[in-house]
Amino acid sequence: MAVARFTVTSPLDVAEAFDRVVDLTNTPEWDRGISNPRQLTGSEPGLGARYEVTVTGFDGQPTTMVYEILEFERPNRMVMRGENSDVVALDVLVFASSADGCELDYDARLDLVSPSEGLTDEVLQKIFDKVASVPREGLASFLAA
Repeated sequence: MAVARFTVTSPLDVAEAFDRVVDLTNTPEWDRGISNPRQLTGSEPGLGARYEVTVTGFDGQPTTMVYEILEFERPNRMVMRGENSDVVALDVLVFASSADGCELDYDARLDLVSPSEGLTDEVLQKIFDKVASVPREGLASFLAA
């Protein structure tokens, strides 16, 4: 298992920041590691909505993941779970008002579906640290205005 946690501050009010981020069709605007998002179920973000996205796999090649929104408490919290044949991702996003706008606390977890030769938890954590820096930096820009 690998874990990444970070906080992003934004001048936007909490509802506007929430709405921008939870629409997973916007994800490529703040995470360059994701492309081709499309909503599979539902007509807008919300509980049970499912999305298919293309991500870069551990081998550097594109692979598909399907995410489902498990919790949706507008404008404060969203939990989504993504999976493919190699990994399961669980992302918890918590939005809170601040004096200058809002803060987003992002907590991400990545688990291997099955053991992989040479891919220890330590190696997975190092990879995930690099991967998680992309949305952290992207969200800071995406929520800046």
